[in-house]
Amino acid sequence: MSRLHVLGNRFPIKHAWDAAAVLKILLGGQRRLACLRFYFESAGVRNLYAIGSRSGMVWSLLGMSLAWDLANGGDGEYRSDGDMFWPTRGLNHMRFDWRVATGEFERMYEWRDGPVFGEHWLWVGRLPYYRLRSARLKEMGIVLVTRSILAALDSRFHKFVTSGAKKEVSLDDERSFDWDRYLSDAIAFHNSWGDVLAWHPKILHLRYEDLKRDPVTTHMEMMAFWGKKSPRECVKEAFRRVTKKEMLKRMPMDRSDNVVRVSTRPESERGKFSEDLKNHLRGRLERELIHTLGYDYNTDTGHFINYD
Repeated sequence: MSRLHVLGNRFPIKHAWDAAAVLKILLGGQRRLACLRFYFESAGVRNLYAIGSRSGMVWSLLGMSLAWDLANGGDGEYRSDGDMFWPTRGLNHMRFDWRVATGEFERMYEWRDGPVFGEHWLWVGRLPYYRLRSARLKEMGIVLVTRSILAALDSRFHKFVTSGAKKEVSLDDERSFDWDRYLSDAIAFHNSWGDVLAWHPKILHLRYEDLKRDPVTTHMEMMAFWGKKSPRECVKEAFRRVTKKEMLKRMPMDRSDNVVRVSTRPESERGKFSEDLKNHLRGRLERELIHTLGYDYNTDTGHFINYD
């Protein structure tokens, strides 16, 4: 299976899967011509943010949106609604999948206090490369952000506990969480994108851990890579406004203790896996993970850090 994560990126497997997906849309999907145009043109947007689960996506996207707004004379402000944060001028990104072409993506949101979407200059892909359907992928400027798989799993486990989205998941019973399912997803993401790093003509790899240590420099690099160069002072001010403290200020008081978008766990509560579970996860990583992307899973060092 691990080899398929790599082979699925390449001709002819990737092209066969793409063709099957397009054919399915044409035979029975809604807005068939719109989907076909989406596959071949990707709405003219050639910037892609490939980011794994629990890797700071909301924080990162919001910070860049505010930085770009400030750089273009906007107020660089945002408001919260539920678990979403809305920039004054709307979102600059959309998910890179068929929902955009069918119109479902726009129907997902009910924000009424401002525009949902502003200037669209960025796609966001949460899937392995081989599962993204577009004829333009090799032309895109891709920024890949990864996080330690162990830390991401730990974060997802606590997200389910905090949000109550899966009632069966309990903090007191680590067996209540489907570790193997989400580990398989993470391995596929890292293997697929690790392979793409070796041959894609325009791709930049950054780690979540580095983004959190120096959000200004790393996000300036990302934005410049996408042709959205912003002054340092704008990026610095934007990320000052999206610290955990500032984001929580914008949450309703009755939501601030139960928000899943902004983690408030202390470092002492991170990485509390049993030794049996750690050994199981590391065993699978050793057997199945082809591309470590610079992470060392043999120790706990650096995996479970509470970033402010």
